[in-house]
Amino acid sequence: MALLNKQRLVWLCRRLSRISPAEIPYRIQSLLRITAQSHGFFDARRCPPLLSASPVALAWVRVPTLDSHEREQLIASAESLLREGVPIFDIRAPLGLAGPEWNCDPKTGKQIPMTFGLAIDFRAIEGGVDIKYLWELSRHLWLVRLAQAYAVSDDKVYLHAIGRFLKSWLNACLYPNGPNWSSPVEHGIRLINWSLTWHLIGGEKSPLFEGEAGAALLASWRTSIYQHIRFASDNYSLHSSSNNHLLGEAAGVFVAGQTWDYWSDVRELRQHAKSLLENEALKQFATDGVNLEQAFGYHHFALQFLLAAGLCGRMNANEFSSHFWGRIESAMVFMAAMLDCAGHAPSIGDSDDGEIFCLGYSPMRNKYHSMLALGAKLFDRPDLQAKVQQVGKAVDCQSAWFLTTAAPSATSSDLLELPSQFKAGGYAILGHRLHTPDEFRITVDCGPLGYNGIAGHGHADALSILVSARGEELLVDPGTYCYNSSPEWRHFFRGTRAHNTLTVDGQDQSIYGGSFLWLQDIKTKIFTDQSSEQFHACHDGYRRLADSVIHHRRVTLARDGDAVEVEDWLECKEAHSVELHWHAAATAKFVELPGVENVYMLEAVKNSLRVEIDPGEKSIGTFESLIKTGACNPIQGWVSSEFYKKTPAPVLCIRALLFPNQVIRTRFICECREPNC
Repeated sequence: MALLNKQRLVWLCRRLSRISPAEIPYRIQSLLRITAQSHGFFDARRCPPLLSASPVALAWVRVPTLDSHEREQLIASAESLLREGVPIFDIRAPLGLAGPEWNCDPKTGKQIPMTFGLAIDFRAIEGGVDIKYLWELSRHLWLVRLAQAYAVSDDKVYLHAIGRFLKSWLNACLYPNGPNWSSPVEHGIRLINWSLTWHLIGGEKSPLFEGEAGAALLASWRTSIYQHIRFASDNYSLHSSSNNHLLGEAAGVFVAGQTWDYWSDVRELRQHAKSLLENEALKQFATDGVNLEQAFGYHHFALQFLLAAGLCGRMNANEFSSHFWGRIESAMVFMAAMLDCAGHAPSIGDSDDGEIFCLGYSPMRNKYHSMLALGAKLFDRPDLQAKVQQVGKAVDCQSAWFLTTAAPSATSSDLLELPSQFKAGGYAILGHRLHTPDEFRITVDCGPLGYNGIAGHGHADALSILVSARGEELLVDPGTYCYNSSPEWRHFFRGTRAHNTLTVDGQDQSIYGGSFLWLQDIKTKIFTDQSSEQFHACHDGYRRLADSVIHHRRVTLARDGDAVEVEDWLECKEAHSVELHWHAAATAKFVELPGVENVYMLEAVKNSLRVEIDPGEKSIGTFESLIKTGACNPIQGWVSSEFYKKTPAPVLCIRALLFPNQVIRTRFICECREPNC
């Protein structure tokens, strides 16, 4: 325990080093408030009386007409939950008859202490526990699935199951103690899913609340709803913590305040939440739509918060501004542009596969495609619909639960309207025949490290590139794998060596401070002489070295043929040892061509990528290259396509001594291996 306390103290000191002087009073006030709450002061243990009259909230979710196949898929999904449990990352958590052990880690079986929730250090729970498994179960996205099944079938088996699980959660997770009261953003997510469930089962008039037992459940649920609203709003993540967590807390408060308009003080909290969302949407998403946490998975995650609040407000005549909706539309366009022709999403930055709500139930469902289908209807965008039609492997059903409007007419030519440069957010797409089945695509990550100083979900990946051809991923971002339970793996997947960029003197581009903390900003400069064929940028992540280093990278697309050249050089005064990594998809393999120096072939299923390396004359005697796959000491050669799943994958490692302004050139030439290309 002393070691844990020491580790916690080190983390706190590092965390405090990343805040501004203006944030210090807020942190002191937060500590005093939390201390007072832990002793029962200024908290929400006692729920105020209900208003004598309150308007009935209009549902922001509807029950569409489903065909027989869609209905079968929905019922099968609900039955699978009841029979097999809730899928959470690499496990299934059984629900049992009356509900699971809500305060127990579903993976390890470890019971989490029922102490004051905000005092639980959920980043360092003994026994290899990652609290995300427990949180994921208690977000209650799966509860909405049971409510959908009841709404389309009128089968009270699902309604009674909802009642049992809800009652067991409310009895086991009393405010303000235990792991389910340790992170306010979780309350925002749960409130959104409770709102969806409430509307789908019929609100106050639901048969679930009939009789004495039903009335008791309703009263208990109302009390917890009020406590959720207060907990989220009392503990907003402000200042350097104001990332997707603040969006989630405010969205939950707004949606709940609109759904359950029962208390006078909640009306004021609802409007304050709306104001926060209006401001944060413009702060956290760049003008070109990029979420500034620099994590594509969290781009989708944060966008769902905004959509939940926006759709709920619109249905209840509490509309958000055109600026708010405009930023959501831009974010949708960015998402569509970043998907390749097969619909693959780049694994840039953190991703824990999380969602705020999930009303889709097809086994082939993809959350990005589902989001674009909703955006196409919401904004009447043929380009978004064209992307859905191009990549959709199954008919999207989620959007029909929110909107009655039909999707706009779209053709493949509408895809040409999607942009390829996102300078405000820090991405560029080069290639030939983009958004066609025959595309050759290079994605350049040229943004900052992350958001708000700590860059909690950003990776040290400045100037990394991704390459795909004809919908097949060739050079990839290895992903995330885990958060809290395996520190060495967490550091690897966030670090520079796990990305297709240059490492100098064996260092990450920033100083690693912890699982969600970087200790130095990275500034990236994009040069103005850009075109659709060439991109030049640099970053200053290595300025902290005794000999300050600026890393430059120029990416040049061949005018003829599917080829691209990457040039790397250092702006510095002395020579430095460098490593250049090219991470391949797990389904591919690197082959060294016999008798040909510094040339490799990356062989994938549908394509091959010839890799030619020119280290320059000065590197003679200091240059070496090797292929690694699935190494553990040190860790190298892994990809993680899903949270808590990792697979060995080949990486080409280049090591050299690089002198000032000496250029290492890597040329990639792509060819299709299929006979009909």
